[in-house]
Amino acid sequence: MSRALLERWQVHEFAPGLYPERRDPKDDRLDRFLGRLLGRWAQAGSPLRLHRLRRFAERVQALEDALLADDDAGLRSRVLAVRAALAVQGPAEALVAECFALVREVCSRQLGRRHYPVQLMGGYAMLGGALAEMQTGEGKTLTAVLAAVTVGLAGAPVHVITVNPYLAARDAQYLAPVYEFFGLRVGLIVPDQEPAQRVVAYAADVTYCVNKDLVFDYLRDRITRKRVRGGQRALLDGWLAAQRSPAQGSASVLLRGLYFAIVDEADSVLIDEARTPLIISSDVDDPNGRALYEPYLFPDLRWTP
Repeated sequence: MSRALLERWQVHEFAPGLYPERRDPKDDRLDRFLGRLLGRWAQAGSPLRLHRLRRFAERVQALEDALLADDDAGLRSRVLAVRAALAVQGPAEALVAECFALVREVCSRQLGRRHYPVQLMGGYAMLGGALAEMQTGEGKTLTAVLAAVTVGLAGAPVHVITVNPYLAARDAQYLAPVYEFFGLRVGLIVPDQEPAQRVVAYAADVTYCVNKDLVFDYLRDRITRKRVRGGQRALLDGWLAAQRSPAQGSASVLLRGLYFAIVDEADSVLIDEARTPLIISSDVDDPNGRALYEPYLFPDLRWTP
């Protein structure tokens, strides 16, 4: 993913290992004013935001008839055009609406399920970085795939985060035909995977994972990068590793970026699970410290003149 593309997608910071991080979305002045004016009645979002979501859903639904007339080859041709446009223009509303309409039609053909307006609204809200609260039975899995496909087509890394390995494996398998239609690769991170398997899974366009696995892998990457002096050295190491094994890329780094994440059961992951700290340790080769403390740890080995 090029730096120019990241800038078009409003990336504001590059971490030492070239992890792209996306700017947090902010309401405009009118939304903030209405929020202060309405107070607690604005908890579900400002009236203007809800109006924009409904208008967007109507825009997506208006494309339904044109897509129904296309066969699979016609849909794939549209997908290629949208993919190229997203890479250049970023998530413009017209492009996102067309992409959502394509995902809606593909889900109807591959899974036999078509998105309802509330799901289109939820997907667009998540694409903008907002929290979409949906009731049980409103189809969160189908809602999430709208945003995941859109960002994946633009070339940015996508992580779909769940609370347990069963949900991650179930959703990845269920939605695999949809992602395959769009030419996107799906990765799955589960416990007890080897590092090489994790590198391949994270290199996919959309990666399904458990929150704890993702956090620990991120911490491992930070430890690895801390040991490498300078960002240019990290780039060189990654390029050399990619030349040795193009399919796996850098063997020392697991993730390829932290740009867009969809968190399922966000209240559980961000509140309940977050109460338990995740701690990771690493071995540090410190010759001076070893020489200082080893005689006291192993008195029998102490050298005396």
